Amino acid sequence: MVLTRDGSRTLRQPGGEGYKSLAGALTEARYVYLEASGAAERLRTGQPTRVLEIGFGTGLLFLVTAALAAETGTQLRYVGIEGAPPAAELLAQLDYSALLSPSPLPAALLAWRRTLGAAPTTGRHDLLLEPAQLSLLVGDALELQPEGRFDAVYHDAFSPRTNPRLWEAGYLTALARLLRPGGRLVSFTVAGSVRRALTEAGLEVAKRPGPPGGKREVLVAARPG
Repeated sequence: MVLTRDGSRTLRQPGGEGYKSLAGALTEARYVYLEASGAAERLRTGQPTRVLEIGFGTGLLFLVTAALAAETGTQLRYVGIEGAPPAAELLAQLDYSALLSPSPLPAALLAWRRTLGAAPTTGRHDLLLEPAQLSLLVGDALELQPEGRFDAVYHDAFSPRTNPRLWEAGYLTALARLLRPGGRLVSFTVAGSVRRALTEAGLEVAKRPGPPGGKREVLVAARPG
C-alpha cells in the first residue's frame, strides 16, 4: 500500500512498480485516462460510451469513469481485463469510498468483489451499476477477445519493461482494431517502440503533456474518422 502525492492510495507490485502513478493515483486516473481518451467529453455530452481497460487492477479507472456516467446519466459499457484481481481486503484499505465521496460506487464495487471470492475464476464477471455496466474479464489478456468496438482504450498494463507481452506490436495492433473511428487509446508510456507500433497499426499518435506533478508526457493514439 502506497500513499501517493495527491493523497490517494495505490498498490505496489512485488517488483516495486505501482499500480498507479506515485505522483498521484487519482490525478493520473482522471487526467491521463478519463480526460485524454475523450471518454469524459463523450459522457458530459450525453453520448453512450464504450471503454476497454487493459489492466483493471484496483478498479480506480472504472470508478472515476462510472462516477461521471452517473453524474451525467449517460450509458457506459465498460470492459476491464485483469489477470490477477487484488484481494478485497487490499482494495478496502485503499478507501476509495472516502476518496470519491459521496459516490456509492466504490462501496458497491468492493461488495461485488467480495462475492467473487479470493481468486475469481477465469472468465467474465458482470456488474450493473446504472447507468454503467461492467464486465470484468479475468485471465490472460493475450487469450481474451473483447466483444465489439470501443470509444476509448485505457492501456494500463504496467510498463513495457515490467510487462512486455502486453506492449508487443502484435497486441497493440489488436487493440487498435478494437477502436471505433474517432476512438482513442491512451497510456502513461510514450516509449518509441509503442508509438511506432501504434502508428503502423493506422493510429494517429501524439505525445501530450502529462498530469500536474507527474510524468512529463503521456500517449494518445486516435483512429482517424
